[in-house]
Amino acid sequence: MKNKLFKLMTFSLAIFMVACQESDNAIDKVFEGTTNGAIIRTVSLNSGEFNSYDLNSAFDVDIEVQDVENGGLMEKVNVYLQFKGNEVLVSTLTASSFTTGPFGLPRANVRITLSEAVAALGLSSSQYTGGDALPVRLELVLTDGRIFTDKDGSGSLQGSYFSSPYKYNTVIKCIPTSAVAGIYTIAMIDSYGDGWNGASVDVTIDGTTTAYTVTSDQGSNATHVVTIPAGSSTMSFAYTNGAWDSEASYTISYTKLDGTSPQTALSDGPSSAGGTKVLSVCQ
Repeated sequence: MKNKLFKLMTFSLAIFMVACQESDNAIDKVFEGTTNGAIIRTVSLNSGEFNSYDLNSAFDVDIEVQDVENGGLMEKVNVYLQFKGNEVLVSTLTASSFTTGPFGLPRANVRITLSEAVAALGLSSSQYTGGDALPVRLELVLTDGRIFTDKDGSGSLQGSYFSSPYKYNTVIKCIPTSAVAGIYTIAMIDSYGDGWNGASVDVTIDGTTTAYTVTSDQGSNATHVVTIPAGSSTMSFAYTNGAWDSEASYTISYTKLDGTSPQTALSDGPSSAGGTKVLSVCQ
């Protein structure tokens, strides 16, 4: 009986050892030819857009580099800008440009103003407008000659887990910083049909404010046209809350004084928050 038990234990141990050996071999095959790379991690995207009205508006991101030597393999990070199929090198961050972050990894800031971007791309103000894309692409170069960029990262690497996109799809927005002359049409709707119950869109031009609303007599809708003349210095559009904001919605469209280029500058509501609104007005 003891011999049978001993033989059974010996046989089981042999199967276990073979199984472990086969498992190890399988793992070895999975990792065969695999090498360790490196990543650029987004620490903080401080600004991901440009503003066509402000040449000082900037793309701004804090990055962190990680490799098997905690950043010791990094030689440099190249920063590229793309515009309608054209790509240019904007700047290069050498290893000495980085400081040591709280986790012992090198960190640096990448900042490109719109002025720097259009100069690097050789653009005039008439060659770009709101809605145009200006992607920023980062390229990590290691001391052993290997290069990593957006083509090398998987979805999980570039997504939320490592937050390492290498490429940022930056766009140009049109956010006026002063008065933009033109015709602004405010189309207002009250879904219940009894007016805006105290709510209003308040337009201020050079310090003078006019409140526009839907009266109870108008009921369901009203349209107001506001002309901001050439030479105006400041303008603002704000929403004042009423008793039934869930019923109120409105759009503001913009047309140049010569009647060309109509566009939607803002669509807001229902249940709009009160306060100054940001318009998109591209010229």
